Amino acid sequence: MNKTKFSKEAWLAAGFRALTTNGPTAIRAEALARDIGATKGSFYWNFDDLPSFKFAMLNLWRDAVVQEIESYILAEPDKFQRLRVLTARAAKPAPDEFGGRRVEPAMRSWALTDPAALVVVSEVDEIRLSLVAKLLCDVGQNDPALVQLVYGAFIGLDDLASKGRADTGNALEVLLKVVAER
Repeated sequence: MNKTKFSKEAWLAAGFRALTTNGPTAIRAEALARDIGATKGSFYWNFDDLPSFKFAMLNLWRDAVVQEIESYILAEPDKFQRLRVLTARAAKPAPDEFGGRRVEPAMRSWALTDPAALVVVSEVDEIRLSLVAKLLCDVGQNDPALVQLVYGAFIGLDDLASKGRADTGNALEVLLKVVAER
């Protein structure tokens, strides 16, 4: 019997890997335990049940988005440089142990079938849309359609990048350069 203690972070990482590899139905205690070489008891030592585990995954993702905005993008004092930081951060995938580039599309897929995931994805969309609106407004662009186009490009490019078919950072940088010069 494996006596290794597995942290909440190790379990959450396994949950994200399962989600990005096999979809939301793969988020099951027994399958995750098998994946990391633990017992189901270790899972239940860290989480009350599967819904609380999924809630922790959703909160971790949302909190990471907010942290990134506050720590990197809004921390930049120059309004034009903030747009560059936004594109650089948008191009940076999640760590591989947490699902890498496929996390964003996987979260959106999860939101199609799970009301709790839909709430969190919608919250993240609102947070990011507000950020893009603020950053564009700061450089003199107040058109709500532009905000939607830039954010829509981010979502679409991230999906393409998860399949190896786009360079998110470069494409967003070109788009935002055109927008800022408009």
